Amino acid sequence: MLPTDDLARTDPRPAVIDTPLGIVEFSLTLGAERLPARPETVWELPNGTLLQRWRPKQATVDLLIGRIDVPAWDGGAPVPMWAGIFQVRANTAVPGLIVAAALDDLPPDAHGGPDSGECLAAVSAENERFMVSIGGPDTELLAMQAADGRLMPTAWAQQLPADGNDGDTEYGVRYGDRVALAWHLPGLATGEVARLCIATAWCPRDDDRPAAWFAVDIPLDTAYHHLTTGRP
Repeated sequence: MLPTDDLARTDPRPAVIDTPLGIVEFSLTLGAERLPARPETVWELPNGTLLQRWRPKQATVDLLIGRIDVPAWDGGAPVPMWAGIFQVRANTAVPGLIVAAALDDLPPDAHGGPDSGECLAAVSAENERFMVSIGGPDTELLAMQAADGRLMPTAWAQQLPADGNDGDTEYGVRYGDRVALAWHLPGLATGEVARLCIATAWCPRDDDRPAAWFAVDIPLDTAYHHLTTGRP
């Protein structure tokens, strides 16, 4: 994902995001093997972004994660926001991928669930004070990205439902009982690469300005730019 020769090594630790309504945790499953929460190696970029790496037998898995500053959709003040970009590079055939994110430890007065939009798969939680959203590409956008062939294998375009109807296939976005969502993705052939961006944001609760929800609808290229060049 990035050259690491000039990056500083730091202590491996799980990728979690502290929000006003709980902790966002990530997981990745290759076939039947779920990767441990703690990566094998972690580097820190000058801006504070972390590059975490796992090296199971099947693949090299990178997670580039950090806080970014992106102007609010309506020109208002930026909202607190974190982005994580997963990259999976197959060393051998990988039968399938599941990338998941969940907001745990919700306070008793908070509630949430699916909160999707056009080309956006998202979940949100809120109480009287705050709103937290987690989001990434929905199945329709995944299919378009596969057809483009830049972020994921072109073969996936035939396996992901182009109409976004997740119920017609084993692949697509699934929403959990909690404030959680998971991307169930096809397998990778040896040498193939898949990339997925997941964003988390929060803001004061305001029904007229759901800034956190709009913030997580961020393209991977934009997130990558901010993670590698901006300040944390």
